Parts: sequence; structure tokens; C-alpha cells
Amino acid sequence: MLGLAVQPPSRVRPGMTLYPPIAARLSSETSVFEELSQKWAVVMLIRSSGEVVHNKLSGKIADSAHPLPESRADSGAVQWFDRAYFYFPDLKIEEPGRYKIRISLMQMDYSTESSPQGAAVVCEEVDSRSIVVDDRAPSPTSPRK
Repeated sequence: MLGLAVQPPSRVRPGMTLYPPIAARLSSETSVFEELSQKWAVVMLIRSSGEVVHNKLSGKIADSAHPLPESRADSGAVQWFDRAYFYFPDLKIEEPGRYKIRISLMQMDYSTESSPQGAAVVCEEVDSRSIVVDDRAPSPTSPRK
């Protein structure tokens, strides 16, 4: 199951780096390590209405899976464990407005005859909380480089 480990700030100035950086996590009841080589996540900017906004989001918009160490559970109950994460530093929204960031978990599908090279399919999606982008937003509190 795809979820957000780190949400973006609720307000930001246009063109300022979102801090903290967005991080998504992939959780599962079972080990998914073998599948991770064919999975990645991409981010896109959407308006509150759900409309995709093109060319207004910059930074690292795609990431491959970063596996986490396997967890062991002694109880017999079904438990979900974080198995991998995806990290999106340096994201910037260039235009004022109210937005969300949509993270899509992608996987290659080689099962179709019409596309022998494979096709990328969306497995899951998750949206961030709303982000208000305006000139009056507080200054970012990111650590200095």
C-alpha cells in the first residue's frame, strides 16, 4: 500500500523548495523485495479540482524504490511493514494557487501482446494535503547548506 511518510508544507512561496521534502512509503504484509526493481514513483501537480497542472512543478519528480531492511514479527496477527520508500527533494511549485502533489506508483507490465517492450501502468496513487502557494507564505525553515 502506497502512503505518504512526509507531507509537504501547507503554505509555500512560488518557486521555493518544498521543505520538508515529500517522501512516500510502500507498505505490505509480505516481502516485495523481488518486485521493487520494476517499480518506481512519479509526482505530479494537481489542482484541488483534480486537474493535472503541467510545467509548473520542478525538481526530482521520479524516484526508484529504496528498499528497507526486512522486519520480523513474532505474533500471528497480520501486520503491515514499510518495505521501501521514494524521496522527492527539491520540488518547487512555480505559480500561485491551491494544489496537491499526487504520487503514482508505477510498474512495468510485459503481459500484453500489443506492447512487447512493456508498458508502464499505475498501481496505486496517493495525494498530499493541500498546499497554498502565495507570496505571503512564511519563509522556508529548511536547514542551510
